[in-house]
Amino acid sequence: MAQSDPTLKPPQGRPERLSALAHRAPLSGDEGLTMQEAAHLGKLVLRLDESVAGTIVPDALNGVHLPTLPCCSDTSATGTLSVLWLGPDEWMIVSEAGTEQTLQTELELQLKGQHFQLSNVTDYYVCIDITGPQTREILMNLTTLDMHRRSFEAGQVKGSILGHANAFVWQLHTDTGATETFRLIVRSSMADYLWCLISRSARLFGMAEETPLSGERLVI
Repeated sequence: MAQSDPTLKPPQGRPERLSALAHRAPLSGDEGLTMQEAAHLGKLVLRLDESVAGTIVPDALNGVHLPTLPCCSDTSATGTLSVLWLGPDEWMIVSEAGTEQTLQTELELQLKGQHFQLSNVTDYYVCIDITGPQTREILMNLTTLDMHRRSFEAGQVKGSILGHANAFVWQLHTDTGATETFRLIVRSSMADYLWCLISRSARLFGMAEETPLSGERLVI
C-alpha cells in the first residue's frame, strides 16, 4: 500500500500546480475500502433567484438542471458535470479538471440579464473520495448526520461538521449494486486535518492512520 510523503515538494525551477493534499497518497483498507483525493476538479458557486432556477437550464450545463429540492444534486449522463443544491438560492457546479474557466464564461453569457453571482472556488475547496462497504460507519463516527440508507441516498448532499471541519458530504451516484462512494468537499485549509481524521475513524477497517502536518490532536 502506498504511503503519504509529508515532505513532497515540486521540482526546483519548474512551476507545478499542487493541491492541498498533494503530499497524501491514496489509502486502502479491508474489503476494498479506499480513500483518495479527487484533485483539481472545477468548482463554481452560483447564486440565483430560486423562482427562475427551475426553468433555466443553460446550454453550458449540457442539460443538467439546477436542483430545487433541498440537499439534492443532478449529474450529466457522462458523469463529468454535477450541480449540487447548497441552499434556496445557491448551487455548486462540479466539473472536470481544467474546464472551470470556460464553463464560467459560458454560464455568464447564458445567464446574461438575470440577477446572479458566479464565483470560481476551484482552489478554495478540496474533494476527498471514500469508497467501500464501511463508508457510512466511518462517517457516523465524525458527524451528527443520519447516515442510514433510508435518510442519506445516492445523489444527496448535506453540509455538516466533521470533527472541527465544515464540509459538504455528497453521496455520488453509483450503479445498482456498486460499492458506495462519498465525496467530502472541504476548505483547502482543513483538508489535511479531515484526511487524517477519516483515516483515524477508518483504522478499525484496516486503513493506515495518518498524522496532520500541523500537529492537531485528533479526537473522535
